Amino acid sequence: MQLRLPMNRQVARIAIGMFVVAYGTNVSTPFLVLYKDRLALSASQTMAIFVVYVVGILASLVLGGALSDRFGRRPIVLPMMAMSGIASVGMIFGRDEFIALLVSRLVLGAASGAVLGVGAAWLLELFGPGNEQRAALTTTLVSFAGFGGGAPVSAVFHWLLPAPLVLPFLLHVVAIVGALGIVWPVSETHRSKPGHRVRPSFGVPVAARRTFLMVILPAVIWMFAFPSMGFALFPVLISDAVEVGEVAIAAAAGTITAWGGLGAKPIVGRLGGRVALPIGMACGTLGYVIGTFAFVTDEWPLVLVAAPLLGVASGVITMSCLALAGAMATNEQRGSLTSTVYLLGYPGMTMPLIVTSIASVLTISTALVMVTIAAAVATVFVFFAGMRSGAPAVGHPVG
Repeated sequence: MQLRLPMNRQVARIAIGMFVVAYGTNVSTPFLVLYKDRLALSASQTMAIFVVYVVGILASLVLGGALSDRFGRRPIVLPMMAMSGIASVGMIFGRDEFIALLVSRLVLGAASGAVLGVGAAWLLELFGPGNEQRAALTTTLVSFAGFGGGAPVSAVFHWLLPAPLVLPFLLHVVAIVGALGIVWPVSETHRSKPGHRVRPSFGVPVAARRTFLMVILPAVIWMFAFPSMGFALFPVLISDAVEVGEVAIAAAAGTITAWGGLGAKPIVGRLGGRVALPIGMACGTLGYVIGTFAFVTDEWPLVLVAAPLLGVASGVITMSCLALAGAMATNEQRGSLTSTVYLLGYPGMTMPLIVTSIASVLTISTALVMVTIAAAVATVFVFFAGMRSGAPAVGHPVG
């Protein structure tokens, strides 16, 4: 018999589980410069370690939401949390093998996509109808706090303790074991539907398709395209200009980027999702401009100026899109629709690899300018599309 917990305690337990999984996604990020030197990797190979887990994320998001709508939230979230810990074990044993690192990051991606996508639907159902913005706020803050937690802890391990490519990952494994015990008693909010056919679904209601395609889609594809540059590419690009402490700088950039996402609360809480979206896009575009200038001039401190802008952009886009999607979702397709938001957003994590691939034909500077222009055009489109769509500014202000 499952223990029935008060609703606020159940929300807190799910939030802890999502935090620990999100934390695990960036444990390895400050060590990209170490892997690059240790394994004599090219810039594109180094970025591949960071972005390969997007493949796993996309695979899990395609099926995870639909499976959770069929079998429930618990049967998806709990096993995938355990898989996140297994991926960290793989990072430990694969620290001297490029392929092993790629496989471990792939598994981590599959676990993260399922837990964060289905966990967002679970939280939304625990909060109940009419609380879409509060649920989106909780999901965003917990996720971004977790994203920002891995990098500084890894940097401290690198600075103070031996075996930096072992102990931080071991800590994540221990945290996963504890989190599983915390999440286990949470009530199922979506009963299994034995006759429900499992098939990949975007979960977008017919009546909301125009708003989804014109407002959410062009913004959500930048949800992780902005912060991935702050997490990975900009710190690697300027590492040669840093005389000492390149791991610390990389960790600082990743942490500031992730925790910058917490700045979404006052923006979205006051303005609502539709109005806030182009503001978030503009912040990300400005972050690209500053990061590009930092690379061109070798002024590495500017990367730390770009980082919070990239983080705020991601937080605003995530929270706004989850709130808008939550308001338009039906009970039968909520898992699919929240997973779709992440499904469309996570390919943006490949932006560092896209830039380095373009640079192999042109130059890094040209590639950075190209993606910055693309971000600016998308910002203008989202602004005018939001005005024309008349989509509501979902939810109530969050204090």
